[in-house]
Amino acid sequence: MVAISVKNETTPGHAPVDKTPSGSHGPSLDFAVGWMLALVGMVIGSRTIKDNSFLTHFTTGDLIRVLGEVPSVDSYSYTAGGEPWTVQSWLPSLIYSILADLGGGTAIRMFNGLVVGVVVFMLWQLTGPARPLVARLAIIGPVIVIGSSQWTPRPLLFGLIGFTVVLQVLQERRSLYWLLPVMWLWANSHGSFPLAFVLIGTFGFGQMLDQRLVEGGRWKLPTWELRVFGWAFLGLVGALINPVGPRLLIFPVQLLRKREALNGVAEWLSPNFDSVPEWLFLGLLVALILTARAGVKWRVLLPGIVFAVAGLLAMRNVGVASMVVMVALAPSCQFKGSLRGHEQGFLPRALLGVAAAGALVMPVMVSRTAALSFELYPVEEIDWLEERGLIAQPDVNIIQRDFVGNYMHYRFGQDARVFVDDRFDFFPQQVLEDHLTFVQGGDFAEALERYDTNVVLWRNTGGFAAWLKASTAWTIVYESEDWLIALPAE
Repeated sequence: MVAISVKNETTPGHAPVDKTPSGSHGPSLDFAVGWMLALVGMVIGSRTIKDNSFLTHFTTGDLIRVLGEVPSVDSYSYTAGGEPWTVQSWLPSLIYSILADLGGGTAIRMFNGLVVGVVVFMLWQLTGPARPLVARLAIIGPVIVIGSSQWTPRPLLFGLIGFTVVLQVLQERRSLYWLLPVMWLWANSHGSFPLAFVLIGTFGFGQMLDQRLVEGGRWKLPTWELRVFGWAFLGLVGALINPVGPRLLIFPVQLLRKREALNGVAEWLSPNFDSVPEWLFLGLLVALILTARAGVKWRVLLPGIVFAVAGLLAMRNVGVASMVVMVALAPSCQFKGSLRGHEQGFLPRALLGVAAAGALVMPVMVSRTAALSFELYPVEEIDWLEERGLIAQPDVNIIQRDFVGNYMHYRFGQDARVFVDDRFDFFPQQVLEDHLTFVQGGDFAEALERYDTNVVLWRNTGGFAAWLKASTAWTIVYESEDWLIALPAE
């Protein structure tokens, strides 16, 4: 696994990195451990796909290939059908569709595993200032565990590649030329690309604080960060060359204007610290506070603080926040230990052998397991509706949960006619509010009447299900342990 090319320069705020002794031969231990961690990343990234967002992205990739262009209006729902739709993640969708043709779900999972493996290897390089290897493992371990819940086949992972590369360019002084293709890829894959400039800005301002407050000098513009900003901006200008047009680059602004649409969406809510990844994130924040008291340089501390706050505001930010906090912690992790990264001999060779063997075996193991898991979806219930012509028909308005809408995309394509799916930035606010009513409670009758509802497919639990069972206006025609189907009473 090859990382981006490196310049032999010293990065501000970095402790000296162990070097392989001159005249020595063979791989170093830190290099071998990096490959082992990359293998761990490949295993994480190639798991059976359970992410409901993937189903819509994959289906949209098929749609792009059928149409010969990126769709500009919605064709999946009856509540927003024909409305303008910015397919901001057109590139990952197209890649997933092509990979499926080449090697089915196995190809998609292996590709995702490779992407995660590369990201983990680059993160390992960013822990370089920490010593010894145990300290490096201590700060990257939580980041991997936190990321494992988010590193699924979805456009967010393409954004993670861009974020990690920008981190490396800033902290390791990697070649600036990489920013041109990386920013194009990021902007054409996921709406998180403005984070590149937040990252650059916080590193730059932190460098200025160091020069003024720590070194006692004058305020001075951060030369390296300004160069990084310039090249990143050029890459973003290049992203204007895309099949969607300029609206691709204003998509994040449009999303911020619809913040109310994200109310109640789990990944946009603050962490409630009821899971292992969230507790690990909290542990990283405590370590960051201790690091700040120890006098770490502002150049890495300020980005850590800013992104830590972002992680506390929304769960979807926890992954990238943990990466930045890790970089802030690395220079301060200097402990006694005999296991040094430059060591060579049998152990690094053995680790590389294990990593190589694991990489060779993985395609076989992946091909022997299901590519997609549908255990969370009402598959049998939708079979029942399809047999009776009560779903994916032009004259049938169905009410269902958001994630069920993603499954309907995958199954019926443009004929799906869903009530709502997880494109929360896209649907009219009234639709999102009514969906929230069905989930949390409210005037069910008024909301159902608003859509001239023909079918309700809902979980067999909660207030809405109880109301349907008690209502004289609705008849339960199908009921299982997990789901129910209701039709208007005759």
